[in-house]
Amino acid sequence: MVEPSSPSSSSKGSALSSEPPRVSLPVATPDARSARNPKGHFARTFKLAAVRYAAGCGKSQRAAALDMGVSDKTLSMWISDARSDALPGAQGAGAVDVQRFDELAQLRTQNRELLARNQRLTAERDFLKKCASYFATPSNGGSK
Repeated sequence: MVEPSSPSSSSKGSALSSEPPRVSLPVATPDARSARNPKGHFARTFKLAAVRYAAGCGKSQRAAALDMGVSDKTLSMWISDARSDALPGAQGAGAVDVQRFDELAQLRTQNRELLARNQRLTAERDFLKKCASYFATPSNGGSK
């Protein structure tokens, strides 16, 4: 019996026998519709993925923002927050510093919570002042 020869064995320099060309895989586009927390804000993981996508996709910020379904101004703000070149002594100018980005997001969340607490405490204080002034006024000596 004669066995059929395989294409790779008959031609030594063919494309099948050579190593495949290295192709960089495209970065997956984060989906903005599923990335919101119960309050409607974007999750930190989505923001970080969006910054990485914008940096690695090779598109403009506006095109990357359109791909993800977010505003280009929002994406620009996230990118500027994540840049390490704003830090003194940063190693890679323009590189994304994940730790700084996470810390900034945590500080913003804490600031928002403290502002809400301050507003609530101010309202309570004002209410107690009104109550104290109401009960401190002398009565007219009886009921009407």
